[in-house]
Amino acid sequence: MGLIRTIKKVAPGGLEKGEEVGQEEQKKKLVLSLITQLGMSDEQASEVAQVSISFVKDIRAELTAKK
Repeated sequence: MGLIRTIKKVAPGGLEKGEEVGQEEQKKKLVLSLITQLGMSDEQASEVAQVSISFVKDIRAELTAKK
């Protein structure tokens, strides 16, 4: 039995959930770069990364809390 088939049998939906988490992390990294390296506004970062403004605001709040 292949690895993917085994994972699907043992943890139904687990593979898809892992992909979602990975995509979310990639979006977060992109938004962080847009904010910190390019100095984009929330609206600009939201448009470029194709995420909601609230997603960008949450990330900006995390940045502020870390300082």
